Amino acid sequence: MDNDAYEYEVAFSFLKEDEELAFRINDLIQDRFKTFIYSRQQEKIAGTDGEETFNQVFGAEARIVVVLYRENWGKTPWTRIEETAIRNRAYEKGYDFVVFIPLDTPPSAPKWLPKPQIWVGLDRWGVEGAASVIEARVQQAGGNPHEETILERAQRIEREIVVEEARKNFLHSDQGVRAANIEVTVLFDELERLSDELSASSKELAFKKERNVAGFVLSTQGFSLLVSWSLRYANTLRDSCLSIQLWKDFFLPLSGRVVRIPSREAKLLKEMKYDFDRNITGEFVWRRLNGERRFFPTVQLAQESMKILLDQVRDMRLHGLETYFT
Repeated sequence: MDNDAYEYEVAFSFLKEDEELAFRINDLIQDRFKTFIYSRQQEKIAGTDGEETFNQVFGAEARIVVVLYRENWGKTPWTRIEETAIRNRAYEKGYDFVVFIPLDTPPSAPKWLPKPQIWVGLDRWGVEGAASVIEARVQQAGGNPHEETILERAQRIEREIVVEEARKNFLHSDQGVRAANIEVTVLFDELERLSDELSASSKELAFKKERNVAGFVLSTQGFSLLVSWSLRYANTLRDSCLSIQLWKDFFLPLSGRVVRIPSREAKLLKEMKYDFDRNITGEFVWRRLNGERRFFPTVQLAQESMKILLDQVRDMRLHGLETYFT
């Protein structure tokens, strides 16, 4: 198809439960690209053969197809039609036109999708990052921007306000505080599980750990990972913060909410701070406040933290180096 012959620059395929997420991503690109979301195309679909319409959109009329993928995608009536159209088009043209955004934890993709195909990690880059990848793919495929109408802009702004207000109300509520405290416990549990697993399987790594409701210390080979949760209020997450620090030297056991450092020689090598948040899919995540802007589900944050500690041990053991961070 000629570059100028596409009816839509981007078409979204998703399960009903992910409609809000599709709207959020769409809102970030529709001011520049004409898009297709079935629930906004009722007039186009009404009075037509829905299967034929969807086959045309996903099989030919959209320059780029974005799939918000869950394991059940392709098993509902409409997504099954969309999957068939995508696969038929890919059989003739290849998979360059499709972008998958996995939403399950852990992420997965259809078995028939080639491994090199583009995935967008929503938990890592967020909605804005996903929109940026899609915009880049449209431009690479020859897409031309357009200017959104006043009505489109007004509707987009209204949706943004509603979603953001719901998110803020949750974070500044008893429910938000309870959810954050539960996720802190999950984080500590996962760090404990990982350290026990490594201790049992390694002759070189022996971990010492101390824990209370607000702190977790994990030590090995002269380095310590300190994870501390600061919560100021009982009914809001305002001014709360999760801190993850890497230290040289061991810590004494936790005492209440205070961690005592055994000597003046102890050095802080790295510190990362996170806010508790809820993403567009309703999943609880930790949003990094300093350094590269990223979002981590709790279990993934535990794994990333453990990697930092293990990498420091590796550098020291292999090179005799202490890697200092700012």
